[in-house]
Amino acid sequence: MMRGAQASNEYTSNSLACHSCVPSPAPDEILVKLEYSGLCHSDIHAWKGTPSTIKREKRVEGHEGTGIVTAVGSEVEDISVGDHVGVQWVNKTCGVCEADKRADFLACPKAQMTGFSVDGTFGTCCVIQARHAVRIPKEYPLDTVAPIICAGTTCFRAVEETGVKEGDILAVVGPAGGIGSLACQYAKAHGCRVLAISTGGDGRILYKDRLRVDFYVDCNTSPDIVTEVRKLTGGGPDAAIMIEGTEALLEDAAKYIRPRGSIVVVGKPPENTTGLGMSNLLLRMGQIKSSPYGGSREQIEKAIEIFVKKNFYQSSHVISLDQLTQMLHTVYQRDSQGHSNGQSSRYESSLLGQATIKIPSFSESTRTEKTFPKPTFYQDSFNIGTYIGYRLEELGIRDFLAVPGDTNLVLLDNILKNPNLRMIGCCNELNGGYAADGYARTSPAKIAVLIVPYVVGALSALNAVAGACSQNIKIIVLSGCPTTGMLASRKFLHHAPSAANREQALDAYQGVTAASIRLQSAETAVQDLDDAISKCFASSLPIFIEVPNDIAGAACSSPSPFKIPETIIHTRRNEEAVNAITGTWNKSVKPVLLYGSLARRLLSAHDIEALADRLGCAVFCQPDGRCISESHPQYCGQLWNGLTNPEGEKVFMDSDLWLIVGANWCDFHSIFTSIDEEKSRMISIGKDWVELPDGTCIQDVDFATVVRQLIRSSMEFKHKSVPRPKPALGAKPPETEDLDSPLTLEHARYGIQNILRSGDTMLCDAGEAWFLANHLRLPPGTDCQIQMPYCSIGWALPAGLGAQLGRSQGRSIILIGDGGFQMTAQEVSTIVRQHLNPIIIILNNLGYKIETAVHDGPYNYIANWNYPQLAASLSASPHASSHNPYATKKQEYMESNPSLFTLQVKTQRDLKMALKRAYDEHDKLAFLELCIQPDDLSQEVRQLGEAFAQKNAEESSGSSGSSASKTPSATTSGSNSPRVGSPANTSV
Repeated sequence: MMRGAQASNEYTSNSLACHSCVPSPAPDEILVKLEYSGLCHSDIHAWKGTPSTIKREKRVEGHEGTGIVTAVGSEVEDISVGDHVGVQWVNKTCGVCEADKRADFLACPKAQMTGFSVDGTFGTCCVIQARHAVRIPKEYPLDTVAPIICAGTTCFRAVEETGVKEGDILAVVGPAGGIGSLACQYAKAHGCRVLAISTGGDGRILYKDRLRVDFYVDCNTSPDIVTEVRKLTGGGPDAAIMIEGTEALLEDAAKYIRPRGSIVVVGKPPENTTGLGMSNLLLRMGQIKSSPYGGSREQIEKAIEIFVKKNFYQSSHVISLDQLTQMLHTVYQRDSQGHSNGQSSRYESSLLGQATIKIPSFSESTRTEKTFPKPTFYQDSFNIGTYIGYRLEELGIRDFLAVPGDTNLVLLDNILKNPNLRMIGCCNELNGGYAADGYARTSPAKIAVLIVPYVVGALSALNAVAGACSQNIKIIVLSGCPTTGMLASRKFLHHAPSAANREQALDAYQGVTAASIRLQSAETAVQDLDDAISKCFASSLPIFIEVPNDIAGAACSSPSPFKIPETIIHTRRNEEAVNAITGTWNKSVKPVLLYGSLARRLLSAHDIEALADRLGCAVFCQPDGRCISESHPQYCGQLWNGLTNPEGEKVFMDSDLWLIVGANWCDFHSIFTSIDEEKSRMISIGKDWVELPDGTCIQDVDFATVVRQLIRSSMEFKHKSVPRPKPALGAKPPETEDLDSPLTLEHARYGIQNILRSGDTMLCDAGEAWFLANHLRLPPGTDCQIQMPYCSIGWALPAGLGAQLGRSQGRSIILIGDGGFQMTAQEVSTIVRQHLNPIIIILNNLGYKIETAVHDGPYNYIANWNYPQLAASLSASPHASSHNPYATKKQEYMESNPSLFTLQVKTQRDLKMALKRAYDEHDKLAFLELCIQPDDLSQEVRQLGEAFAQKNAEESSGSSGSSASKTPSATTSGSNSPRVGSPANTSV
């Protein structure tokens, strides 16, 4: 479905134009899913019905859009699906005429223009000839570069058209706004001294105070503009750019410009140019010319590069497609209310280069209830094992993790009768639990299954399940169990810790699951199973089920469709919470929004973005809660006070209200902030409670329901907290580059930043990998997962295995230290055996460096392994051809032909080559050991270590009540909730 804002030359309200199908690109074209569009002067003229812009037929307007390529024609070579591109004014040309060959595309007789002769960028998608599509690096934010495609490039070209050289004085004449701001900054980037000529306090604030131009003249207060300009500049500027080309301003410019100077009019010049002092200008060998809107692909790409790398100030604001209608009506009202042409022109010019339109994704605009499709697996008669196999398929599970043992073999036999389920055998139960954690994070089903042996296997997996509990990860742990008869006997059962203790695993799992049960009989097993699974979904927590051997094969009824019992939602309490939040929010001045890890578990991606769009404020995520597109116009980075993103932290701390959605305040999160001291400006939304700044706690609310009602509420749009420019996100290029010098963390960060692609999942182990990830800007569609607050070292490697199994596209990019890798290294063999293609990056800094930052000692140093050789050795041809009678021919071939490469990286040159190979050979496992010098620690690791060392010292001396600014707060969001410590309230 293609939709857009279609303007009328009769000043009627814009409407959404619906087209019956998404256009298909021609062989030389690409299809772009649009995310943002700028607003151009020609859009305003077209809407007003200016004769030169009246279209031959109705078209969706707009011609400075940014988005993501979703399809490419058969002849396109330099653009791929998933690339970020811009859609410009020139949409298609013939490619053969003389005008086309000299890049004078507007003169091509077959030229088609975006938003004029073909559908434009105020819709959800459009096509453009690939040779005219603007290639945008993925680290560039799509919202901020959209206005540069036309407005910014127009200013960039205008500076070039003047012919000025470095050190020359260039005048920029016109109203305070986006175009004038960009023209001044491109002039400064060119090396010019800048004179701004504008009007009023807004002009002085923008040009003199914000942009720090060299000279400023206020047209309203200057008694003689020509004299003042000549005096300020020592004889006049060398050239002038006229943003507002009125007759009076042009006449003044013709008088104050230096001999041989040039005047460039941006856009449409005045109709009457007689009597403007042209004879005087010509006598001084000056010239006047017009600079057209936009530019070629190469000019636009250059303008964008300068804009981003020079970190231009951009006082832009993002509006919705509906708000565009209101803005255009304001233009009309100013005309109809008798404003002069000059006043209207100044108002229109102030919008250009500033207004960015967010294109809605209509495919995500409706919410549907979760349903479970009917499995294809079916049998005439079911037993408990096949019933479980049916139910797992119904839940959307395609792979399950397992470690076999004598107590779960009957269960495994019956589950494997479902051909739609694949068993992934793990090297040990702990790794299997970590892998299940990763699978549940990335799979569409958002749930995973782990099957282990009785007690020994269950207790081995317990650590991984506890970590999943800490972040509300849904895992079904099925443990084999001796028969009911054996359990009833007095025998000392193998795997049991004592003759009397048969429930050790059941008891251990009570504290980290929503249900820990043993199936007692064939008659009640079906109901008990479904009840436990329902609790898993209702709580978003793991469950543990012991299945005795005899019950696993016991006959049972055929499965009925699985239904999660309706949650009792207290409508009145939800409404009370929404009204209280709305009232507090509307009284604030500069509020901010913070997402935590619970938001990514319980909210849809659409709801997460919709709430941000609705509120308009600056948006942040906790390090473990990165759940919104980092190209979102309001996104200001991760919040980890005192450690990362200082620009964003200042915005957050300067705000007067924090709306916190699903956040977690463990001692790591609040290392430099006392949460108790900040509660007076916090609205916290937990899993089933809301706490207000005055301490009021509203209980028994539904998290997702409250958020969806806030999206539809009367909360006011508050944009003052969004800084311009936004905090700089993403790894920056190293200042120096010596390809043969030792590898550094700085170079590793920048290299990894450049291999991230849409669809990838980055999994970062506790330690230096956390902070490396926090320096990276995630491309749209890229995910980052960390295990906080549980911080189980070694988690990332097997979790990356599970994440790779769970996602249908993209790769797991696993960042792990050498110490963490040594704890779970065996699972590389499973990755190789399954022919998976993650990128495993070992940050080998020779020990537990995050521990040395806290407290050094001999216990922090470990054996150094030959990591590349180890990985290569974890798959070998079997010494007997008949070792696995259950293997298919394909499996036998895969086992004998591992698909991987391993490299040790010591220098910057090694890194470039290794990452290029990892990208080029994307179908293989890439195993990279990055040799980092032991003293090359990030500043964040040093700060974190010092803070915890101080905390430990203070607690040891009994003085833990010292300065909250340095002592980590023990307060968690869970402590604000009733029933603290119950599994259902863990990590809310």
